[in-house]
Amino acid sequence: MEKYSNRTVWIHWLSALLIFGLIYTGITMEHQTVGASKFMLYQSHFIMGNIVFILTIIRVIALFKDEKPKPLYPKTSFREKFRTFVYYGFYIVLLWMCISGIISLSLEGILPALQSGNWKDLPEINTDGFHPIMLSHHIIAKLVFLLLIFHVAGFLIHLIQKRENTLKRIWLNKV
Repeated sequence: MEKYSNRTVWIHWLSALLIFGLIYTGITMEHQTVGASKFMLYQSHFIMGNIVFILTIIRVIALFKDEKPKPLYPKTSFREKFRTFVYYGFYIVLLWMCISGIISLSLEGILPALQSGNWKDLPEINTDGFHPIMLSHHIIAKLVFLLLIFHVAGFLIHLIQKRENTLKRIWLNKV
């Protein structure tokens, strides 16, 4: 098999789009004071994060059900082991980001504000007062960046060195 299933492809690209949205809203709201704008960012971040969580769970299930393309490199090579590390690392990191985000909403008092629909109920949160779960959410976010860099760099290295476009493996199959 040369390509991932259409289900995996759709989840991959939809998740990627949402993850970029999460990165944007996360960074933007981190540097804002409490107000209507920050509240809207929290709402967007919460909705996108929950969708990514559901998509990641579906994709993990699909890992066991759908066929995968053959490895790009020999299974025992450093490159294939590193590629596998990044591949599965994304799942672990995304699942923890979603779980820690959901838990943090309650622990930091953000969830009641989202439920009330009133930005004035949003607590003032700063890095000194983070609950350890929220702190882990922020730390693991850095791993998302690192894995993303590795992911894109791997594609570019493969493209430059082998002159093979691996993007076709994660593009829609013709029906």
